[in-house]
Amino acid sequence: MFTNYYKPTTTGVVNSICSLKEGLENLGHEVYVFTFSHLGYKDKEKGIIRIGSIKFEKNNEFDLMLPSFGKSIKTIKSLDVIHSHHPVIMGWFGSFFAELYTKPHIFTYHSQYENYSIYIPFEQRITKAVTKKIIKNYANKCDCVISPSESIKKIILKQGINTRIDVVPTGINLERFKTGNGSKIRKKHKISLNKKILLYAGRIAKEKNIDLLINSFDLIAKKREDVCLVIVGKGLKKMHLKRIIKKMKLEKKVILAGFSKSIQDYYDAADLFVFSSPNETQGLVLVEAMASGKPVVAVESSGANDIINGKNGFLAKNSVKDFSSKITKILDDDNLRKSMSEEALKTSEKFSTEIMAKRMQEIYKSLLN
Repeated sequence: MFTNYYKPTTTGVVNSICSLKEGLENLGHEVYVFTFSHLGYKDKEKGIIRIGSIKFEKNNEFDLMLPSFGKSIKTIKSLDVIHSHHPVIMGWFGSFFAELYTKPHIFTYHSQYENYSIYIPFEQRITKAVTKKIIKNYANKCDCVISPSESIKKIILKQGINTRIDVVPTGINLERFKTGNGSKIRKKHKISLNKKILLYAGRIAKEKNIDLLINSFDLIAKKREDVCLVIVGKGLKKMHLKRIIKKMKLEKKVILAGFSKSIQDYYDAADLFVFSSPNETQGLVLVEAMASGKPVVAVESSGANDIINGKNGFLAKNSVKDFSSKITKILDDDNLRKSMSEEALKTSEKFSTEIMAKRMQEIYKSLLN
């Protein structure tokens, strides 16, 4: 697997790769991850091949690097399939080696890449058009494109990607999210038992639309005293978020918890999971929250639309009024929240690491035959 990012970086894409690697290894396969070297980090798992690199852009959340493969060529030659997880840099090399050594090449379409063009300081209409063309050309060179949801598959087809497309959502370790210790989180942040916790987990970035979340919470908090919002994650927009919270005088009601390796404890502590991003291909955190038995309120997006069905949570329009209204509806009805919790658990069972790894295994086999 070729990826620009891997541990210790924490993103939805990295979590997806880790889950797939674990699932395939449990099925008896040998999996290699080709990724960039990370200063000071030592891998504790097998199969991680760190590629030396040269950084040529600094002070960025996602550093852009130029790889140097060296001694890893022998391992690449021995691979049965090549699976790339980014369409540029490492993805280019994955495509190059697949063609050079005649290997089946699979590409997972993790993101709606044109929505990330905001990080490129250029005219956005042109940037988005160029980004779409790059992705289209890259994907059409692959033997198979993996879409994380049916909704994203429809978007891919509209973009003129005409290679084989299979839908395989990211799997999760269900057991991990059944062992959370919510009381530890309430104690840590001094949240009383009579307070209802709204939880957001994910990067703090512009495309995550967290301003909508804060404004919606402000509307709710003005009408009731028994709620608090906990935000777990890190990112470039953290200072911006702090300014908004201070401006709205929400410092005592919004907790910025930072990054946590024990996210299952936060899920367990929460009463409701809230997610404001309109740019998700799957929204892995939605499934994680459901595996912890938590209903979800999320802004309509390609990923969320395929998971949330009105029984396990609500989809909301990208507006403060609708988003806050859907949250309030669940908070006000204990019976509804309980039934949604049960449905959320049922939904999560369809996304186990084992099920998704087996599905991917069959795709690999079909490409080798």
